[in-house]
Amino acid sequence: MNTQKRKFRILIFLWIPLLLTGCLISCNRGEKSVLSQQVNIEEKVVVKNVTLPVFGNLVEVRTTGMNFILPEEIPSGWTTFRYSNESLLTHFMLVDKLPVADGKQITYADFGNIPPIFRDAMDLINKGKEAEGFAEFSRLPSWFPEIIFTGGVGLVSPGETAQTTIYLDPGTYVVECYVKTEGIFHTMTEQVIVKESSLKQTAPTATMNLSISRVGGIEILTEAEAGLQTIAVHFEDQEPHEHFLGHDVHLVKLGKDTNLDKLNSWMTWTTPEGLNTPAPVKFLGGAQDMPSGKTGYITVDLKPGDYAWIAEVPDPESKNMLKQFTVSGR
Repeated sequence: MNTQKRKFRILIFLWIPLLLTGCLISCNRGEKSVLSQQVNIEEKVVVKNVTLPVFGNLVEVRTTGMNFILPEEIPSGWTTFRYSNESLLTHFMLVDKLPVADGKQITYADFGNIPPIFRDAMDLINKGKEAEGFAEFSRLPSWFPEIIFTGGVGLVSPGETAQTTIYLDPGTYVVECYVKTEGIFHTMTEQVIVKESSLKQTAPTATMNLSISRVGGIEILTEAEAGLQTIAVHFEDQEPHEHFLGHDVHLVKLGKDTNLDKLNSWMTWTTPEGLNTPAPVKFLGGAQDMPSGKTGYITVDLKPGDYAWIAEVPDPESKNMLKQFTVSGR
């Protein structure tokens, strides 16, 4: 990894405590909090049945509360994640590849040692002891900045199913979500082992193309049409924005009463209301952060109506990362 990229990742992870305030709660360890109580909520929404084409390996993922239900092992190659949100909250699934450090594969158990560091740091920061709090991050292992954001399914509203296809190399991965509930990031994580596969696969064939870059924003390269679409999202670059993270693309269904200013503000996690549920719009999935030069594929049945593409960055409209479009009826 070159020096610039390494500095970028280090910058991200030094500031990630603000992003992962949910580490103050450890749902897996049963610590008491508002969110840990919500983990056990049995009420769930009915998800719409969808019939979409599959590219490569199909991995079906469900969320029924503060959880991801998915296979423990999957084959490498092109992978279609079909994500059904059966919970009462908006979620996404970001796929992180854990690195090999000093000849050792970093494991999910190793990753589990990270939350206590954030808990201790945030406890000090919340007490006004910022210098002492940030000093806690010196305890982070040297491999932490080498985690790779590999893509995944964008924001999905309750009752919706979304599908995204990405290429996965063999390795150990963590699937995560950090949307807020009552102002607290409800961190959800699950391990996935990707095993080497000898099957030869080709990339999906796109019917529509988007590109996203720091300079150009979101560019719609193919006009949207009603019906089943496989939308290629080309990541021309991947550099940090003011919130210390890169960019992604989410699909929004607009309604008559949609407040675009509120949506624009909601996409900034650094504000109290940013990424806080309930979301101000209906989200239909998308393509999560990917490295420069990579492409993710969103498969969706577009109905006639008004939509928007938006990135989870501060003030996406000013960056040309809020793009409205209309799908006409046939």
